[in-house]
Amino acid sequence: MDGHGDESLGTLPATETKQFHWKWWHTVGSVVVVLLVAALIASLISIPYYAITPGTAQSVERLIGVPSRYQHSHNGQVELVDVELTPLRAIEWPWFELDPNAQIVSSQDLLGPANAQQYQIQGELDMSNAQQAATVVALRRLGYPVQVRRTGALVYSLFPGSPAARSLSVGQVIVGIDGHAVTSESELGKWIAGAKAGGSVSLRVLTYPAHTARSVSVQLSEWRIEGTGSQAQLVCPIWGTQTKLPLYKASASSGAPSGPTKCIGVSLEQNYAVGKLPFRVDLSSEGIIGPSAGLAFTLGLMQRLDPYDLTGGHKVAATGTMSIDGRVGDVGGVAQKTVAVRDSGASVFFVPPQEYKVALAHAGGSLKVYAVSTVDQALHILETSYGGRLPAAAAAVVAAGTGGSKSG
Repeated sequence: MDGHGDESLGTLPATETKQFHWKWWHTVGSVVVVLLVAALIASLISIPYYAITPGTAQSVERLIGVPSRYQHSHNGQVELVDVELTPLRAIEWPWFELDPNAQIVSSQDLLGPANAQQYQIQGELDMSNAQQAATVVALRRLGYPVQVRRTGALVYSLFPGSPAARSLSVGQVIVGIDGHAVTSESELGKWIAGAKAGGSVSLRVLTYPAHTARSVSVQLSEWRIEGTGSQAQLVCPIWGTQTKLPLYKASASSGAPSGPTKCIGVSLEQNYAVGKLPFRVDLSSEGIIGPSAGLAFTLGLMQRLDPYDLTGGHKVAATGTMSIDGRVGDVGGVAQKTVAVRDSGASVFFVPPQEYKVALAHAGGSLKVYAVSTVDQALHILETSYGGRLPAAAAAVVAAGTGGSKSG
């Protein structure tokens, strides 16, 4: 032994253990964290719905360009009105659901069989056709001769899973089939009806938007019925598929031949070409798409060219499609459009007959709503009730084409 003897190592002081106590602020903090995480996730999740909200009512005349020697300025003005269309994320749903001026619609109801890209092209086509029809109708009502000719069948939409969906694109114009010229939808329909189901036809098409010509081969199929009762719908499947679905047969009253009806699975519209105008007319859309500005462009162009004042000094808004023959067609989002028009201070709002009750319910006390089915009805109302004036030639045309209208 070295003399040190045994030495005790001793003991360390005991460590004091603190017990955790859950406090109210821990609960609040946890809830906040959960909500933040949920909000972050919701902000990243897209849902298949859109919100339609009031857009703006703006003077359409600033979008219209004509040579200075033809244009006139007036105290009154014509307004076009649009809506805001917002694709929804999960976090935005409650906000728009609580907005009394918003309408939430499903993607299926809004887009139909089209995808988002096709819907955009359809909107561009609608606006272009609305401006074309507005130019023709306005100039003709003012006494200018304008020639219009049919130039083919416009591919407006494609049935999913159809032969056309494989070969054609929205916006193309069909101008020929199997070497024969096509100038209208009905002509194309007759050639397809006479062809053999299961066989192929060669279509001559103009591409969109370049309008270059190309040939496309499309196999014919037959319309079949999918679903029953109120859920039944026509489909045009690829030939040889979905053969268990019943064939659609046209009734004798429809004027079509009895038996199965051939199809390629495409929805068509008439395509037109306008002849030489008496002077340059430029209509700008500034990013607005859709057909609903047709009536507003028609009235606005007439107002710009009218040496008097079509509106009688009033602020006049309008929504409705416009056809080459002056008919006004149905549009969507009229509740939201009426709110925008009302807030703009307009005193008159023209709408299609189908939308009259909706517009009237949102008009308030100072906005007068009129249902019109033709441009001539709108012009007649402006002349007889608001002091609007037209050149004698135009007034005669309008007088010959006026009919009944509703107001409120």
